[in-house]
Amino acid sequence: MLDASKAFDRVQYCKLFHKFIGRKLPAVIIRFLLNMYTHHRTHVLWNGRVSHWFNLSNGVKQGGVLSPILFCVYIDGLLISLCTAGLDCHIGHMFVGALAYANDLVLLAPTPHATCLMLQFCEEYAKDHDVLLNADKSKCIISRPRGVASGDNLNHDICFSISGNIIENVEC
Repeated sequence: MLDASKAFDRVQYCKLFHKFIGRKLPAVIIRFLLNMYTHHRTHVLWNGRVSHWFNLSNGVKQGGVLSPILFCVYIDGLLISLCTAGLDCHIGHMFVGALAYANDLVLLAPTPHATCLMLQFCEEYAKDHDVLLNADKSKCIISRPRGVASGDNLNHDICFSISGNIIENVEC
């Protein structure tokens, strides 16, 4: 399970709107969203005091109804590359190796090697799209074959990392 820290704040408008154009979204909707996000102003309330208004230049609105959907569009290229990588995590003909909603991403892989390859795809995409994958908030659960008790520590030598930082293995 990977955590994308400050995910909504780091969305690059230029890349997001190119993705909309590539999906052939109607121009009127793209213009509406573009206007809504490029003319977004806000201020900060802290200790009862309000700051001056300022423009926001990137990110999708935290708590906004559309924000999880917009972020899913933003990372859809990652999901597609994981799907087409041939890492063999399917139910029937459906790829189930990467499940995502908003800034949460779950990777399912049949082998430790496949997991490492998936994490490499994630690192490359994250670097290109300014997504910060946080190893400290990410977790790894390694399933055991049936009949192997959790005390039989078969996976003690397996560890994964993202951007050079170790992802913690957990039991649940």
